[in-house]
Amino acid sequence: MAYAILRFAKHKGGASKALSAHHERTKEFYISNPDIDQSRTPQNFHLVTPRWSYEQEIRHRIRMAGCRVRKDSVKFVDTLVTVSPEFAQEHAAEMPEYFTRAFTFLKERVGEENIISAVVHLDETTPHMHLCFVPLTKDNRLSAKEILGNKKNMIRWQDDFYACMAERWPELERGTPAVETRRRHLTPQWYKKVTAMDAKLEQLETALTGINVLNAGKKREEAAALLAQLLPDVESFQAETQRLRGAAAAAQHRQQHSEKEVADLQAELREERNFSFQQRAHIAALESRCRKAEKLLKRFPPEVVREVRQRELER
Repeated sequence: MAYAILRFAKHKGGASKALSAHHERTKEFYISNPDIDQSRTPQNFHLVTPRWSYEQEIRHRIRMAGCRVRKDSVKFVDTLVTVSPEFAQEHAAEMPEYFTRAFTFLKERVGEENIISAVVHLDETTPHMHLCFVPLTKDNRLSAKEILGNKKNMIRWQDDFYACMAERWPELERGTPAVETRRRHLTPQWYKKVTAMDAKLEQLETALTGINVLNAGKKREEAAALLAQLLPDVESFQAETQRLRGAAAAAQHRQQHSEKEVADLQAELREERNFSFQQRAHIAALESRCRKAEKLLKRFPPEVVREVRQRELER
């Protein structure tokens, strides 16, 4: 079954540089995201092109609005729009129309003037759009809470988005809200850990690449310090991978059991399939990062890894 997917991630501003580098494809290499096929990157396109860096775009809009900003204020929202992979493959020629329609839906609700960037990525496994906006109200207040609302309002967002997209593509389906299924989505803190781990992986690779005969001692210490920061994250991600594997296996078991049920359980079966797909996607992301970390760890002499682990145990 095919699902229209809409996700919001609130940010206080600190993630703007990393997100900008990813969304706008400003880096030369994307080691932390092996799904990016740079030979297809020229196929990506903007519906809103930023004039400056994300940080400057955000600061400019807040300054022009003259609104009050607290330390805990959400300064921008990163919106993800995508669709089930099988639908994207079957309707590849219609993907530009799909994202343009989604963009029209969003701009009418968040204000086109508040959108700092809207870029469609066609160079990854599944096409998707990143749309970033500053949550400014019509009376120039910075309030993500008012723009996005509470859990009940988020259900309305999903209902309206589904209605908009299904009007053009009736085969799309609306997933059951998490408040009804009581499934636990991955938290914003988990996504922050992913972003932080990506940065650490790149720092460690840079440090390892820069080691030569002249600076071996200093660089070795620098790499060891980075390794000490990375190891707890690797172990945490490995544990999260195991948890997700268990959840995905349980979802698959429920799916297989549901297939034996009568027709009135078919709606539940579709939800299980969607949940299983999402879990497998999260597992793939975790395993990719774990493989990257494990490759880097193999470049260290075993005695250095043992020394770092021993230091962690002694703390």
